[in-house]
Amino acid sequence: MNLAAAWAVLFGLAAWGGVVAGGALCSGRVAAADGPRPIVPASWAFPLAGAAVGCALALQGEPVMRLGLLGFVVFGLAGCTVADLRCGMLPDLLTLAPLAVVVGAGAFARDPAPALGAALVAIPFAGLALFSHGRGMGWGDVKLAALGGALLGAPDAAFAFAFAAAAAYLTARRTGRTREPVAFGPYLAGSIVAMLAVAPAG
Repeated sequence: MNLAAAWAVLFGLAAWGGVVAGGALCSGRVAAADGPRPIVPASWAFPLAGAAVGCALALQGEPVMRLGLLGFVVFGLAGCTVADLRCGMLPDLLTLAPLAVVVGAGAFARDPAPALGAALVAIPFAGLALFSHGRGMGWGDVKLAALGGALLGAPDAAFAFAFAAAAAYLTARRTGRTREPVAFGPYLAGSIVAMLAVAPAG
């Protein structure tokens, strides 16, 4: 098994672990009546996507330590997606823990970019959450956006999240749900993963 294939397997397992964790954190919780419709996603899609991302990152030549960190992030993003779709929540364990690891790794390397990227992206998202009183934009979305900013840097994160917003709007239009609440977390998570897969991260 070559190196890219090995990382594909590890990232696939990380994504599957995120699915299990997200489902466990939703156990016993009921989605809010005025929130997005609960959806049970196809679990098999997550390890496949994780494997594709792991392979792409390994082929980009990411260092081993960076790959390990990104594998943990994929775990968190998969879990966030499942939890938001199933019960309308983005657990702190799956947003703040990866964020702390990414920012902490930057601090250990004396690189302020992750913390700066997280702050620059979180500020406008927090403003939207305050303005909408946590309904149009939730605080879980703010934390997930901060993770994207820490990983990608503010410019790339802004591009990824603009794409996420467009995808969410087009999906709502296509399904005739433009007047219903939308679980935005999966779109944020998907845009982060897509950006990681197509361009070297930090």
